[in-house]
Amino acid sequence: MAFARPAPGLTALVERYWWSEGGAGALPRLLPGTGAELWVHWSGGVDLRPVGGASLDGSPPAGGPVDGRSPTPLPAAHLVCLRRTPWSLEHRAGAGRPGFVAVRFRAGALRHLVPAGLDELADRVVGAEELWGAPGRRLVERVGAARGPAERVAVLDRFLAGLLEAHRRPEPWLDAAVGRIYRRPAGLRIDRLAETIGVGPRHLQRMFPAAVGAGPKEFQRLARFQRLARLLLREEQPHSLPAALDAGYYDQSHFTREFRRLTGERPAELLGPGRSHFYYPSLTADGQAGLRPTQEETR
Repeated sequence: MAFARPAPGLTALVERYWWSEGGAGALPRLLPGTGAELWVHWSGGVDLRPVGGASLDGSPPAGGPVDGRSPTPLPAAHLVCLRRTPWSLEHRAGAGRPGFVAVRFRAGALRHLVPAGLDELADRVVGAEELWGAPGRRLVERVGAARGPAERVAVLDRFLAGLLEAHRRPEPWLDAAVGRIYRRPAGLRIDRLAETIGVGPRHLQRMFPAAVGAGPKEFQRLARFQRLARLLLREEQPHSLPAALDAGYYDQSHFTREFRRLTGERPAELLGPGRSHFYYPSLTADGQAGLRPTQEETR
């Protein structure tokens, strides 16, 4: 796996580009979370298969590939948004050695790059052409024609800069609210957050779903879950209780119930040592992987 930073004008929105050149290993389980990524395959392909689990309200989300149990072939370029259930990603049989480049967006950034509200995209995998039309189709062609990682990164820089020019949205206070909840979900009261940023709680509640794909409390719960999952997978904590308490869970049973509610499995079944995952180290100034995780390392 290799990483690179975006162009300077995109660093507020994009945490990293990352890619794999023809790796054949199994893809990790995609856990519930707030993260958003754009994947572009220049060879091979991926199928998505839903696995057991329920949404935060205890029912499967409506729409998109999570409704059925059959694998869904994903478009060559596709956007993964906030999701409330785990998904299994599988290399497509007979499609050749997979090669892809992915864009990992910062929390709340995607609203500045898409024509739709994120509440229309949550719990779905959306094709780039379906979402962006001809520019999305040309993205696949240009990534496929690029000669090596540097050219692919340049293609993505130009594509995203064009989207930002077309779709940048106002309300900087909303970006601030998303960032506050994402970075410190434990113990944060939404009404006090609204007061801090100078808007009414109802206005925050009304604006939030289109900005990230869920209401503020639901986003907070998902952010808390993925923060703890990242810690337990990245650092392989021998005991999850101290980490769970620090993340804002009342006790071990609270964390276990929430984990099973989101994934359909016990924590030990998905968070054991040596499990493969999508949580990567932070990047240094030159785009190399560092030693410690950052606030934005999640899918």
